[in-house]
Amino acid sequence: MTSALRPRDSWLTWAIRIVGLFVIGALAFLGYNVIQGQRQAEESSIAARAIDNLEQAVEAEPESAELRILLGDAYRDTGRPADAIEQYDKALELEADHPLALTGLALVAMQQEEWRTAEGYWQNAIEVMSKGEYALTDERLEKAYYYYGTVLIKLAEYEDAVAYLKEALRINRSDADTHYALSVAYRELDSVANQRESLETALLFVPTMPEANYDLGLLYLADGVEATAAELFRRSADNAPGREEPLDELMALGPFEDRMEEAESLLDSDPGAALHEARIAAALDPMSIDAARMVARLLQSSGLSPDDEKAAWERLLDLVPDDPEATEALAALESGS
Repeated sequence: MTSALRPRDSWLTWAIRIVGLFVIGALAFLGYNVIQGQRQAEESSIAARAIDNLEQAVEAEPESAELRILLGDAYRDTGRPADAIEQYDKALELEADHPLALTGLALVAMQQEEWRTAEGYWQNAIEVMSKGEYALTDERLEKAYYYYGTVLIKLAEYEDAVAYLKEALRINRSDADTHYALSVAYRELDSVANQRESLETALLFVPTMPEANYDLGLLYLADGVEATAAELFRRSADNAPGREEPLDELMALGPFEDRMEEAESLLDSDPGAALHEARIAAALDPMSIDAARMVARLLQSSGLSPDDEKAAWERLLDLVPDDPEATEALAALESGS
């Protein structure tokens, strides 16, 4: 699952970006080309080759703080934290307060769940990034605010977490991970309205985010809106194979047969309630053609949401390609008739 602590830039990306900017001799250039030419190869093979070339590059240019940071990043992302720390520390000896070395040390501390240690490194990194000769791009400062906010959540310092996550969003309003992390802080502060808004915004940018779908589903379930909750749980489950929580919530809304039977019994007397039951049934069994068709037909007859109706008919076409009823309905929607 995606988490608030998910790393968002790999050392491979930085290796490609930075090594290309430094003329450090044939070995480093060769390492860069190896990475560039084998992007589609096995990740482990790429990592091994890249580390080997970075090690040779550092040996050739031992006074390069940037190369040592790249090598530290490589070690960090391949499960060698002690080696990573050694490279970051040597980089700091070469260039005191280098923000990328501080960032690397902070990320290692986070990997090891040493939250207070990570807090200190992020504080120093943000201070350095914000001023002086090491003033960095907004993008890097945004990431520092984001990670620092997630560390503060781990330390149960939720109000401060909100403040730093908002700083990250001030720089980049469209980052779904930051909106989700903000929702976690608001949840712990019992600020349901703000939590809901943050979750909805996260899903606006990444509709498939499993955690945001699940958490928003819980809010709808608490409000008694079972159909929407079921659809959110289904989306969470579909995008996080193996995660049990959304499936458990779906099972608690079943069984499928009972929901379908209830929907059919309400078709004439209460179409709105029938739609509610059918939507839950379709979430419980997303491969059910009968449930998908019933949802589409009920949305069509209600005329309330052409967008939802369109999505329902498209879902039926996913299950039954070239279904004549769905094809005709979509054509009618397209023409506005």
